Amino acid sequence: MKKVYKFIKSFLFISSWLILSAYLQKYWNTFHWEYIYLNLRTIFDKEFWYVLEKYLFGLDLGYWIEEFIKFISYEIPKESFKYVPIFFFLKIIWIKRKK
Repeated sequence: MKKVYKFIKSFLFISSWLILSAYLQKYWNTFHWEYIYLNLRTIFDKEFWYVLEKYLFGLDLGYWIEEFIKFISYEIPKESFKYVPIFFFLKIIWIKRKK
């Protein structure tokens, strides 16, 4: 019976947390676009990247660095905000503590 109670508690928390985080995600999209990405984007509009591409035989290094920064600054914080609280909550509920 105790495991059923833990399961119901876990299910309700995960469901409510994912609904809440999906609602907050649109605010994260706006915040990231306006305050983080557009400020970092100006670095890749410089002539330096075109010259570097010419010397690297057409390899657009600026594009790949820009995509990497977009991934690091957007996807990782978004997914961490979504799944790290679930991990810690489930860890607290399901793992028995030794006293």
